[in-house]
Amino acid sequence: MRRFIGGLVVGAVVGVIIAAKAPQKYKQHSETQLANSQSARMKNGGPINLNLVSSFPNTMPVSGNNALNLIQRLREISNGKILIKLQKLRSTRPTKNLFDAVSSGTVDAALSSPQYWNNKSPAFELFSSIPFGPNLVSYLTWFRHHGGQILYEKLYARYNIHSIACGLIGVAGAGWFNHEINEAKDLRKSKIAASGLVSRVYQTLGAKTLKITPQNLLSALKSGKINAVAFSTPVTDHKLGLSKYAKIYYFPGWFQQAKFFDLMINLKTWKGLTNNQQKMIESACMANILNSMATSEGEQFNTLKKIIGEGVDVRRFSPDTIQALKRSWLSIANSEAAANKEFRLILESLRKFRNDYSIWRELGKI
Repeated sequence: MRRFIGGLVVGAVVGVIIAAKAPQKYKQHSETQLANSQSARMKNGGPINLNLVSSFPNTMPVSGNNALNLIQRLREISNGKILIKLQKLRSTRPTKNLFDAVSSGTVDAALSSPQYWNNKSPAFELFSSIPFGPNLVSYLTWFRHHGGQILYEKLYARYNIHSIACGLIGVAGAGWFNHEINEAKDLRKSKIAASGLVSRVYQTLGAKTLKITPQNLLSALKSGKINAVAFSTPVTDHKLGLSKYAKIYYFPGWFQQAKFFDLMINLKTWKGLTNNQQKMIESACMANILNSMATSEGEQFNTLKKIIGEGVDVRRFSPDTIQALKRSWLSIANSEAAANKEFRLILESLRKFRNDYSIWRELGKI
């Protein structure tokens, strides 16, 4: 199986993406007078101050930079009337506590990913890494103009949260392996660090999957606890050092063609904002989507050259393996849709849009 890039000059990687995890405990609002004052300013359209927690450290060039970009952009477009304070993490676990902190109003807002909240509803994962899902353009088109955003907002509103799509990245690799996957049955030899929907698909094909924190992936590979990792984009994976102990990097990006990050805001806090303040926050998040798309896509090839320069064999799964993965995903998706109404409504909406959109795409091909 051929490498599709080779002998290229190693390019410099612009940024660092380290998948980090969100806090378990948060500072409580303790001054009633301050809270009342804030509420009054919000109602009158005066200056407001919001506290924000991010699941990602600000050293991250894409998802981490989203927080810093959001804070700066809102300060500028509001002429200093919307000020956001980024709170420090007190823990490194992305658990339901971050979700619950926003839901309860312990913090005003949080930047995170819908993939973390499948313990609340499996439907959240359909706004994250969807196996054999839409690409960047079609995902955003469905979300903004074909019902996705309405379903997304209704899902979060059930938990007292208003959420706004506030970042978007593209393709993740199929995974890093220490052994060849020439056909689907070879996955039975795999012990893969994976979570969520990708984990379930690999499991149905006989692989053993384990949930391992990003900071422990390298040591788990080195020790032999795992022999494969399915995690994120080339930029993220390379920064974690996966190329040191896994020398075959498989594509295509079957489990992630596109992935949203979002800004969760306590619903009461959101409703207390003026229409103009809400529009400014939405505009800042749309700018974040554009910036994260361009930044992420702009760095993947340079990183891929560096990966290959380190002796990694970049390959594609065989067509039969890809078909086996797809059959597995369709079985899981249909089963989940039968069991969960929210999952079913979102999946049906996305499938209908993609079927219709595919006709337009076919007509537009050259």
